[in-house]
Amino acid sequence: MSLPARISFNSSWKLQMGEIPGNSSLFTSLSGAAQYHYDVVESLKRYFSPELPHSLPGVDTYPGPRVVVRPSDYFEETGLRSSLAMLTSIEAAFRQDYEVRCRRRLKDELSRDFRTIYKRKQFSVSLEKDLFDAWAKHEPQEHQLIGDLSGAFRFRHWLAHGRYWPPKLGRKYDFDYLYRLAEAVYSKLQLRGLEDV
Repeated sequence: MSLPARISFNSSWKLQMGEIPGNSSLFTSLSGAAQYHYDVVESLKRYFSPELPHSLPGVDTYPGPRVVVRPSDYFEETGLRSSLAMLTSIEAAFRQDYEVRCRRRLKDELSRDFRTIYKRKQFSVSLEKDLFDAWAKHEPQEHQLIGDLSGAFRFRHWLAHGRYWPPKLGRKYDFDYLYRLAEAVYSKLQLRGLEDV
């Protein structure tokens, strides 16, 4: 199958040796993720504003079947995608912390528990059952925060695995809530990053 004429393939997406996929400075910080999200939302607002002519090049020449989509669907999808990106960065922070604590053989109790887990599971560790539970055990004052994270990751599973079932989440999750949750995680928990290796 060939691509439509108006779409061209550009090989500039290929990573340079040693680059980490998705590791641009825009997406490695909370403020960068928020800036991206709100820039996309603002772009959608402008795109759907009455001042913009809807005879943009390429809009009516799409070769596939026409799908009627409301502007609110675009905003909802953008929020879901940004939420998924936020949750994946939180997950990466916890997995990096686990790796650093195991490699550096840190002497605190949490790191010792992580090494015990590592002996059994190495890097096939469960984020929620192993890492979150260990954090909750060693940071009992942050039990509510860890519980909120567990709930947010049920939302992440629903997002990442096709959204084909009605989720039973107990609360509404959106980008703003997840941003505040990530801020709380990064300010209250002493997560070690790969720069600490």
